[in-house]
Amino acid sequence: MSDNKKWEGKNKGGVRGQKFFVFILNFFGLQIAYFFLRFVAFYFFITAKSTKTSLKYFREILGYTGWKAYKATYQNYYIFGQTLLDKVALLAGMRNKFTIIHEGHDDNLVQLKNLNKGSILLSAHIGNWEIAGQMLEILDAKFNILIYDNEAEKMKAYMGEVMKKKNFNIIAIKDGEMGHLIELHKAFSNNEWVVMHGDRYLPGTPTIEKTFMGKKAKFPRGPFIMAAKFGVPITIVFAVKETKSLYHFFAKKSIEVKRARTEQEVEQAVNEISDKYIKELEEMVKRYPTQWFNFYDFWSEN
Repeated sequence: MSDNKKWEGKNKGGVRGQKFFVFILNFFGLQIAYFFLRFVAFYFFITAKSTKTSLKYFREILGYTGWKAYKATYQNYYIFGQTLLDKVALLAGMRNKFTIIHEGHDDNLVQLKNLNKGSILLSAHIGNWEIAGQMLEILDAKFNILIYDNEAEKMKAYMGEVMKKKNFNIIAIKDGEMGHLIELHKAFSNNEWVVMHGDRYLPGTPTIEKTFMGKKAKFPRGPFIMAAKFGVPITIVFAVKETKSLYHFFAKKSIEVKRARTEQEVEQAVNEISDKYIKELEEMVKRYPTQWFNFYDFWSEN
């Protein structure tokens, strides 16, 4: 991601820095970790190549001018760092540090679970998905997380040491392999949930172009094709940060998807579902603009 125009399927950051903050969390607490984070966020603000694209997002997409754009860009880094610290705190068992407002949990997620069928929970790189995952524990639902297999192995191993309880299965998408489709079929057949994001794609993978925040942008077709071909409902979920210790969890009304039998039916379903997803994502980004964490040129034509 040297040109900040494309996402390459991996997140940047070092294990050493992660260990430092885990040490601070364990011995001094979350608020002290937030204090040190201010300096780390400022360092990235003045040195990271992604600052240029973040400023472009706030200026050209959201219309921010002057120092407002710079302040929002710094907040974008700082809140992103907070969500990472919150994630580590959660994985380390510090759940009592956070309060979660539930919106749509009983009306939508509980109803979805009562259907006793496989389904897709579709989110985005906004807020903190790990907080949303706590809702699945409350429901005692079996779920799988679909991710690209390009994350640094050392980071995965270290985060595995921090985790107190593994309550999910990871399905990895590997370049040039189709094994994840077999695992997805198995999961849906067992009436399990599959969690994935719908706002990033790897170069070379199928995309669909839609208007998002007033400009054309590309989104991955994969989540929408899966829903259509497997005939499983999609529930759009987000968890965003309201204050340092308060999160707001949203579970939208499930989108029922009829199993597509022809390519024409698949195409129609992909267009309809993606329109609904992008509408929900756009509303959330407008409401929480500094919590959308795609640090590259999302609207690039390349």
